Amino acid sequence: MKQHLQQIDVVKGFAMVAVLLLHSFTRKELENSFAVYHIWQAVPLFLVVMGLNLGLSVQKKPQHLQHLYNRKYFTKKAARILVPFILVFILSIVVGLLWEWVKGEEVLAFSGYTWLGVLPVTGRGNYFITMLLQSILLLPLIGYGFRHWPKSTIAVLVLLEVLFQLWAANLPYFKEDGYLYDAAFPRYFSAIALGLWLSTLVWKPLKWDDVILVLLLGVVGAVCLYLLQYERLPLEGYIRPEWRTQQVFTFGYSALLVWLALKLLPNFTNFIPVRLLAELGKASYHIFLVQVVYFGLAQQDLPLVANILVPLSIGYLFYKYEPALLFGS
Repeated sequence: MKQHLQQIDVVKGFAMVAVLLLHSFTRKELENSFAVYHIWQAVPLFLVVMGLNLGLSVQKKPQHLQHLYNRKYFTKKAARILVPFILVFILSIVVGLLWEWVKGEEVLAFSGYTWLGVLPVTGRGNYFITMLLQSILLLPLIGYGFRHWPKSTIAVLVLLEVLFQLWAANLPYFKEDGYLYDAAFPRYFSAIALGLWLSTLVWKPLKWDDVILVLLLGVVGAVCLYLLQYERLPLEGYIRPEWRTQQVFTFGYSALLVWLALKLLPNFTNFIPVRLLAELGKASYHIFLVQVVYFGLAQQDLPLVANILVPLSIGYLFYKYEPALLFGS
């Protein structure tokens, strides 16, 4: 159980490249390419993997309620999430000031949402940072519940997401300002639940009932994605329209993609394309932070090659040399 699964890093690497493609193409181009089945799966894949990693981690050690939020936990999360964010936050101010001086364009902005993780120079996808900050507080409780009551925890997560979506769809505030809805971690509770469930299948021999259930959820998710995106299935009053394709009825398709990666890819390989995606997956958070600032400065119609290579290269170097930036070695 302590073996590292390269497939997880590969999925994260694919999802990170998908984020950059998603922020580079127009909505019409995405719809015409049926991106709802590939590029648009970026964030759901990240959240299913988050649940998968959580499920694998709680299987390795006992969970005690009084030990969930100790100094070791917060130190670990600070090193992984907060420190890179703070560095990019500071650098975005410097870059923003230089950009305004050279280009004469106002790109720096501060608001109450700055305290919730919105960078001073912000581009598309910044809401994911706010979701990560929420995950620091919520994941230990979810993991504790899953370790002690796995089926009940999965059921409660799905129910809570449904209730949240129904509440949010009828809350007038989100019509005026949707950022808090975009960044609400409960929107992805069922994706987390599916990841938790997949964690129980990783080391088990394949059984037909598990295979059939994964495939069934995937097919249902794929059909719902088509109906929601291309047939405009009416869901007014049940879910906000801007995120209609990312919800409890569609995340089964994302879970299927992750499960296929786990079963079809080797636990480790030196095959260069796979190793490259895995390396990008390890650096995905740093790359994501960089791309938020990049797309806050750059326009969507810049060359696709630049939109891919610039955030990937700068983000990966940031990931590799962050310790040197902090400790000078």
